[in-house]
Amino acid sequence: MRKHTFATALPTRLAALAALGLLITACGNEPTEVNAPAPETENEAPNEDTAAEDGSAEVELVIERSVSDEDGLTAEEGFEPGEWTLTCAPVGGNHPDPEAACAEIEEAGTEPFTMDTSDMMCTMQMGGPEVAHVTGHVNGTEIDTEFNKRNGCEIDRFEQVETVLNP
Repeated sequence: MRKHTFATALPTRLAALAALGLLITACGNEPTEVNAPAPETENEAPNEDTAAEDGSAEVELVIERSVSDEDGLTAEEGFEPGEWTLTCAPVGGNHPDPEAACAEIEEAGTEPFTMDTSDMMCTMQMGGPEVAHVTGHVNGTEIDTEFNKRNGCEIDRFEQVETVLNP
């Protein structure tokens, strides 16, 4: 009969723990949604005509753009500080390209606006000094978030709604 001592059992246990750690790490990088909207039934779905008639829009956003001067980087060409408004269904506001921005929101949904990257493993890279603070609502989900390019996850999130933030 083979006896296991502390010295022979330790490598086996360490290998099992390492495998478990890799499994947990691989499974833990799913983005999480904050303030996700409740599922809608067919009878409760917002109607574009109704939104236009009562003066409310499915999407109403205020986009405040700024440039952080902390890292001495230059903003992407065309990105200038300022504030825009954007509404969708009906399309409006003073956004430079509201139709394209609304189409991008329609495609992306609320995920880029509600994604919390604070617990995600992200590449440590600096994409630029661009910052956009976005408030309002998208299809019933309240939005109050900041977009920036301070790491790989935030750069990806920024690019998901690039037309909204920097047309």
